[in-house]
Amino acid sequence: MVRKLKGPKGNGNSQMDILRQAQAMQQEMLKIQEELKGKEVEASVGGGAVVVKANGQKEILSINISEEIIKEAAEDKEMLEDLVLSAVKEVMRQAEELSEKEMGRVTGGMNIPGLF
Repeated sequence: MVRKLKGPKGNGNSQMDILRQAQAMQQEMLKIQEELKGKEVEASVGGGAVVVKANGQKEILSINISEEIIKEAAEDKEMLEDLVLSAVKEVMRQAEELSEKEMGRVTGGMNIPGLF
């Protein structure tokens, strides 16, 4: 004899269904996290003087600084630092936005703290 676990309202396997759905969601999220490695975002500041690329997992892939701005930086190091910082902040914002968008497909737009 097979016995069905009953939830508080006698819904048969509702707890098992919830568990299966959670496991499926977890698998889909792991798949998306892997896919995010291959997706890139790019931020450019100072008219292209500094270009930073990152992937959807918020890993910096490259930083490109133009020769012209490097020459200018000899006289104004702080300006170059500000440009690099601005580009990194922007590319991280874009990577976060991409990640939230992709994960939102699985979570239905719900923001689940600590999930990603």
